[in-house]
Amino acid sequence: MKNTILLVVEDDKDLQNVLADRLSSEHLYDVLRASDGEEAINIILDKKPSLILLDLLLPKLDGFKVLERIRNYPEKDISELKVIVLSNLWTNKDILRAQALKIQEYYVKANTNVEDVVAKVNSLLAGDKVEGS
Repeated sequence: MKNTILLVVEDDKDLQNVLADRLSSEHLYDVLRASDGEEAINIILDKKPSLILLDLLLPKLDGFKVLERIRNYPEKDISELKVIVLSNLWTNKDILRAQALKIQEYYVKANTNVEDVVAKVNSLLAGDKVEGS
């Protein structure tokens, strides 16, 4: 799985480090990090990651706006990126808004452990290998 690029977009440095460290050391993904939405967009356009872990409450540009920009991008390698949302927003309105932007999964931080997120990342990326997409 080396050379599979993941992007962790999280302004909480501790959580960002935990996620990035777990995904890079044990699973040999190349993990990039962004602490705000603008930085995330720049990395997405430059590096074209296979999957994004995205917080919604971010400085400069919130996660919903990041998702909207990704989904409206003219190139499929950007507009169809896999996205897992990991947020403290937990209302149905927030979840439905994110799902309308074609995310793969929505996790509420308070109800989720890192193992669940890592397992979902592995599952989504393993599907790519099996399906050849």
